[in-house]
Amino acid sequence: MIRLNVIGLAAGIAIAAEVSGAGCNPPSNETCDGQILFDTGDLPFDDVGLIGCVNNIVDKPYWDIFYRYDCTTTAEHTFEMCDSEGDTYIRIYTGGCGWADGEEFAVGDDECPGSPPNADPRITVSLEAGTPYWIELGTWRPDAPWGAPNLPFRFHVTIETCDGDGNGDMRVDIVDFLALLAAWGSNDPVFDFDGDGTVGITDFLALLAAWGPCP
Repeated sequence: MIRLNVIGLAAGIAIAAEVSGAGCNPPSNETCDGQILFDTGDLPFDDVGLIGCVNNIVDKPYWDIFYRYDCTTTAEHTFEMCDSEGDTYIRIYTGGCGWADGEEFAVGDDECPGSPPNADPRITVSLEAGTPYWIELGTWRPDAPWGAPNLPFRFHVTIETCDGDGNGDMRVDIVDFLALLAAWGSNDPVFDFDGDGTVGITDFLALLAAWGPCP
């Protein structure tokens, strides 16, 4: 996983008032100025850590952190915070970071299995290549046990691909062919197209049949 702190890509959070968690350890992406940047080449993207220390009390999320995703492939994407602590929430923005500069594009709340009581979000949306998206992760409520500064979180982003597209670039090509050869004889589920438990000649032929852009 590649983690980059991007300074000055967007303005900070819209602040009507602000509350800081006492004794809290601020994460690097506490505000928009420190947002973590990732792109389609980093997918699947995973991050774990602690929710932020500042509650901007403008609107949900409350205690929060920020990311920027530079989309290079038009496809369905899934963003989720399953198995995080507290009652978590995702907002996705276009045009800029957070309430100050962005426009709300999508919201995720309690879609993860078992929510509630887990009350964690999972959202699947179609994103467009060439468009940056800003993601705010945080808590639905400000007060424990549903929300608090520095709650542990999990963040996972995936892209919907087609059979044979092992690297998620929405194409079946030489990169996938070489990956299939490396998986030959194994039970790698990415390339075991016929489901017989072994990557072999029938899977090779299926990959050739799928060659080219994903439909």
